[in-house]
Amino acid sequence: MRIATPVLCAVLAVIAWPAAAQTADRPQADDRYVLAPAGEGYLRLDRQNGRVAECSRRNDTWRCVPVPDAQLALEAEIARLAGEVTSLRAENARLSGGADSARPGTSPRTSPETAPGLPPREDSERPRFSPEEEAELDKALDFTEQAMRRFFGLMKTLRDEYDGLGK
Repeated sequence: MRIATPVLCAVLAVIAWPAAAQTADRPQADDRYVLAPAGEGYLRLDRQNGRVAECSRRNDTWRCVPVPDAQLALEAEIARLAGEVTSLRAENARLSGGADSARPGTSPRTSPETAPGLPPREDSERPRFSPEEEAELDKALDFTEQAMRRFFGLMKTLRDEYDGLGK
């Protein structure tokens, strides 16, 4: 009798364990949602999938509208951009496949040194001008500076006249 009691308890525990595990893993239908007051309505949390909805009363009817999950939207955008980067890298590799001698960032057909209509460039980023071009550029900049000074002087005069009318 003493041996049968522990064995019987063990058998009952093994039989009851799947049912207890089922209710612990899956909440019952009435325990699926949790409501929390929020303003004039409620926030509803779905315990099964973690989604949140905002519930409010409209025209004597309660309606629950899903709240957008910023994290999911952000992850979807990151995945979309990662796919786009992958496809652009593949296209870039495909287009530059035959241009081993071209520098990175240049097209295999034209490089900055051979672009039509442009003077050849040196290694520095700043373009070089001849003395005549420098003089012409200075002349154009001086003219622009004088025109801007005249324009702002005119605006100041008009503002002073307008302010004088109000007194």
